[in-house]
Amino acid sequence: MKHVKDVLNEAVHALDPKDYEKFLLNEIAAAWYRLVDKNIYTNVQPIVLEHGVLFVDVENSAFKDQLKFHAEEIIDAVNGYFGNEYVKKVCPAQAHQVAAFNERRRKPPAPRKPPAEVSLDGISLTDEETASCKVAAQKIADENLRAATYQTLLLRAKSQKFKLADGWHKCKTCDALCAAGETFCEVCRLVESEKIRRKLFEIFYDTPWLSSEDVRKIFLDKFPNQQCPLDFVNSTRTSLIQLIAGRLTLDDADDGSKDILRLVMLERQLPPDKVTPAIIRRTLSELHFNFAAPVRFPRQHFSKFRTLQHK
Repeated sequence: MKHVKDVLNEAVHALDPKDYEKFLLNEIAAAWYRLVDKNIYTNVQPIVLEHGVLFVDVENSAFKDQLKFHAEEIIDAVNGYFGNEYVKKVCPAQAHQVAAFNERRRKPPAPRKPPAEVSLDGISLTDEETASCKVAAQKIADENLRAATYQTLLLRAKSQKFKLADGWHKCKTCDALCAAGETFCEVCRLVESEKIRRKLFEIFYDTPWLSSEDVRKIFLDKFPNQQCPLDFVNSTRTSLIQLIAGRLTLDDADDGSKDILRLVMLERQLPPDKVTPAIIRRTLSELHFNFAAPVRFPRQHFSKFRTLQHK
């Protein structure tokens, strides 16, 4: 017999990656005062864990410059507590992340209503529908398994019929059913979200200085029939920052990489003519990039950026 702790661990690891990171963040927040010393605990608060990056809200602005010196300490403390390398970087949270976190704190989660019990006893199948289930089950050689499969197919057919009567309809891109008011089933919704994210990536990549609201307007002008919530645009900006940051090297800092410029403009929402070497150094420092030498860029990199073609 499995121990309760083992069963719980299996259930937790079976969560969706995003839900799993939310679970880990709650565990980190609950143990925060034990993981870090008082100086960090009183000035720094973990608010988002995303793709191995722990975003923290630094309440004391004077302490923000010191965060890079405590980052490794925080990473070691958290990973040591969990016994695994869940956190790879620690970065100051962006304004929209702090705002979303504060909004969640102000609004307690609504109590979950228990799902209404549904009985399929009143749902009848036609002879044709029953025969279709029997034909599908006949493909299974084992008699017991064939009988069990037949009963499962009957229940599925009744469930489909019940959903259709309750206002469910076919997904826009496949034959699966989705609830009234929904356009896509769960799988297709994920696929559609990734398509939207890629389109947003292209806009952000070409015009990284734009605000999330401006990018959203451009997207809706190009694709008026698609939905694009502002929080989804903000998360896409964060994902692109992480993507670009993850492929940077020390050589990129030395040769005036276009990705360095994009990274700074994405983070600061500044146009090329407003980006200075001082802003670049400060931004990289806040994003926890420790380059061996100061970053210096010739001014022509900024003036020519608008004409550069991305690879």
